[in-house]
This record gives sequence, C-alpha cells and structure tokens, in this order.
Amino acid sequence: MKEIVIMPGGFHPFHAGHFALYQSAKKAFPNADVYVAASNDTSERPFPFALKEKLAKLAGVDADSFIQVKSPFIPKEITQNYDPENDVLIFVRSEKDRNEYPKPGGTKKDGSPSYFQPYSDKDLQPFGKHAYIDYLPTVEFGPGLKSATEIRNIWPKLNDRRKQAMVLSLYPATKENKKLLNVAVKLLDAGMYDNSTKDDKPKVPKVSENIDYLPEK
Repeated sequence: MKEIVIMPGGFHPFHAGHFALYQSAKKAFPNADVYVAASNDTSERPFPFALKEKLAKLAGVDADSFIQVKSPFIPKEITQNYDPENDVLIFVRSEKDRNEYPKPGGTKKDGSPSYFQPYSDKDLQPFGKHAYIDYLPTVEFGPGLKSATEIRNIWPKLNDRRKQAMVLSLYPATKENKKLLNVAVKLLDAGMYDNSTKDDKPKVPKVSENIDYLPEK
C-alpha cells in the first residue's frame, strides 16, 4: 500500500503559508508521495499554471511535486500512476478551510458513505473506494497574513517599497537576488488586479522571460 498525499488549491498566489502547509504535510506523512495540485484555470484571475508553478518553486516546493491537473480534487493526472485497489489517497488542507467544499463525511443517497471521508490512520480504504481529507494547522506568514485573499486585498494599497517587503516575506529566496525580487513583484502585480476592472489589468509577464532568475534546487 502506498500513501498519496495531495495538497489541492487555487494558489492565487502561491505563498509562504502554502509552503508551510506543504512542509507540514511532508512531516505528517513522511512515507507518502506528497504533491501540490493546481489547475490552469484563469477564468477569475490571471494566474496560469506556469506562473503558479514558478511562484511555488520560488517559495520552496520541489519542482517535480507541483502538478498541473484539470480539477484539484479529481487529480487523475496524479492518481493514474497509482493502484486504485491498493493505494490510499489523502487530501491535505489548512484548518481555515475546514468549512470549504468538499467536506469529508456524510452519506450518498443510497445511505452508503460518501467518497470523501475524514482522515484517520486506521482502516484506510484504497482510493478506488474512498479518499480522505486531513486538516493541518493554519500558519501565519508575513505581517500576520493567513490567506491569499488577504494578500490580494492588501497588495493594491502598497507602494513599491512595501511590495518588495511583502515579497521578501512570501519568498525568502528573493533576499539573495535583487533581480529575482523585482521579477516576483511584477508577477504579483499582474495577478492582483481588481476583477471589477479587468479591462485595466496589468499584462502577465511571460514566465519564460523570468525562468533564468529562479533558483535551482
């Protein structure tokens, strides 16, 4: 039996809090294959997968662990490499998302247990039958921030100096590279526009233009 641990999310943007959850998942499930699952959905905000991937790498996620999927809670692109009759699938979320869909538990119309169940380390079923959701502590980051929503709300109010200060807290790797710091600010600028004024949104920099600035693991 193999444990597959997946951290699903929108990641608009991926930040230090997400990375802390990723680290917590690796610590909580030391023998598991741990992944971060993200889509390429840009219908609400201009964070395509390629941009999310670079920000995740900048935060510290292993490059081969950040996987593009069509649907983070139906990660066939990951599970297709595992055995649905033997391997266990566990989704890891932050405690602050406990009330977010999908919630574990409950039953189907026929009275049988629903597919998503609360995680327990006993009597685990393979993902062909059930998947599990576990909640790990929410970690504050930066100036008392807990979510990407808070970052998006604060970012438009910041001047250039304070944007750089926030980037330093979100992506510590930028402390050693001023050019990388400036690139990260530009990437976040492009993703933080007000959705009510999409016609005025900044252009998203091409990721290929920034790849040489990113640190290699």
